[in-house]
Amino acid sequence: MKTLKKTRLTTFFNNPAESEFKKYFLLLSFFMLVFLGLRIAQGDFRLPDSDDYFATAELLKSGEYFSSTSDFVKGTLLTKRPFLYPLLILFPGFSNDLVIILLQTLVGFFNIYLILRLFQKLGGKSFRLLSIFILLTPSIFIYTHLIMTEVLVMTLLLLLALLLIAPLNAKKMLLIQLILTALIFLKPAFYLFSFVNILLFGFYFIKTRTFSFSVLIPLLFTIGYMGFNKERTGYFHFSSMQNINLIDYNLYLFKAQKESTEVANSWKESIYVEAEKLPNFKEWSEFLALEGKKTIKENLVSYTAFHLYGAIRGAIDPGRFDLMTLIEKYDTNSGFLNMLSTAGLKTTVTNFLDYKYFWIILILIPLFLIALLKWTLIFKLLWKKRKEINFRNSYIILFIAYAILITGPVNASRYMMPLQGILIVIAVISWENFRAKKSSTIK
Repeated sequence: MKTLKKTRLTTFFNNPAESEFKKYFLLLSFFMLVFLGLRIAQGDFRLPDSDDYFATAELLKSGEYFSSTSDFVKGTLLTKRPFLYPLLILFPGFSNDLVIILLQTLVGFFNIYLILRLFQKLGGKSFRLLSIFILLTPSIFIYTHLIMTEVLVMTLLLLLALLLIAPLNAKKMLLIQLILTALIFLKPAFYLFSFVNILLFGFYFIKTRTFSFSVLIPLLFTIGYMGFNKERTGYFHFSSMQNINLIDYNLYLFKAQKESTEVANSWKESIYVEAEKLPNFKEWSEFLALEGKKTIKENLVSYTAFHLYGAIRGAIDPGRFDLMTLIEKYDTNSGFLNMLSTAGLKTTVTNFLDYKYFWIILILIPLFLIALLKWTLIFKLLWKKRKEINFRNSYIILFIAYAILITGPVNASRYMMPLQGILIVIAVISWENFRAKKSSTIK
């Protein structure tokens, strides 16, 4: 056994491929520490969402998380954030922000390892180019050092991709379902994918004439949690953010761009004035959902276009807001995408030419170009391999598409961060295929 372990270690350090792996792992880990230093120097480890996680952790600690209420404010707080990430905060010593960030830094190192390993298993050779793409996607480092779920979501997605690059068996299927369940309870936006998951695996089972009860796990946990929320608040739902985000962000931004900020403010205010007349959380939530759906139906074509445009635009967001978190405190109204959604392109560009941190705009130019290049390479590879796409490839592609489209007009670099490891690997593999084909053509 000792001889076997020694042989493996010798192979790791002497094998050229593993040597490259180690070299770039250490390089990227160094930059992870650099960004950690910048975050510590800036001193603020939280965004507004971070406070929600701490509030939920306090509810869990006091036992109030399991209480019932008909009050809208309390019901909103009780069901806003699922319990998984707040549970981590409850571990001894984790109530300290810096301790949480140091732990997430370790997760960040693991994410770097997983990206490199996924690239290697897919036949990738140029760890240098892969590392350049990673370094030109600073959100990977920035959100690792903020008290948010993004870094853990990235870990789970990379593990999911590693499971799906090889043929499936019963054990892998179970692991995929457990990972999906964890993703749902880290990011409420993913809960609808439990239904998509059933459909996808349904086709897979029909084609392969197999079946596994494990595919029911995410759906059962999702429905069970929605039932738990109904018991607590009287309203069957997964997260109170669903209806609030629909009114406060998606449709507010739509009306601000289509009409004006003043009209959007007036519309939102009128809805909440009416909602406040209702006696309990259930009726309040149903009213918000009804108003949101009514507005979408009245503007189905224009809102659909707005939603898709926002989702796609966010996919190439270079991350001005991410960089700004290293300089000054979060400002909900200063974001480039927020201004673009409300004021339009011309006004936004004019404002940013006079921006006090104009040097950040200069940094964003190569980041934006690398984002465009990344997607160009991804679509090029998907088109080239379109006839070779199987169920496992399709599952990853559809999950990525779902994650992008579900965010709609609020999509931005932050929401793209968990996907970046997989996207970068695909882009660099595409580049290597292009170079290999070009070299063979010249010969």
